[in-house]
Amino acid sequence: MISRILVISDGSPVSEQALIEAIHIAKIFNSTIICIHPMPRQDPVQVKAGKEIIERFEGMVKGAGLNFEWLFVEDQPGPAAVKVAERRDVDLIVVGSLGERGIKRTLIPSAVEYIVKNSGCDVYVVKKKEPLF
Repeated sequence: MISRILVISDGSPVSEQALIEAIHIAKIFNSTIICIHPMPRQDPVQVKAGKEIIERFEGMVKGAGLNFEWLFVEDQPGPAAVKVAERRDVDLIVVGSLGERGIKRTLIPSAVEYIVKNSGCDVYVVKKKEPLF
């Protein structure tokens, strides 16, 4: 049974795609969706932007008839997701991936990679969907 699903919000299209996938899963199990908005430091501009993203995500989740919880977390996305998942007894993390390749991936460790390696629960990675045309 999947009671709690964690999603990371960053305002990107792929994080919204991850939320949509989480909603589909949550409807099957009547799960609560926990959304985190990680920030390395609490900057007033980032907090305002984060609240707008969270409010949009909350509308999507509640519009689907599901329970929604959210948190601002002062940390990098990967460690934030792993820590919150452990503390909140999360059953599944649904995270979007931009699918970086080559030198960019080598130089910038992926939050998704960190989550997959360090999470104590299952992780569902949603790839960025490219337009057909």
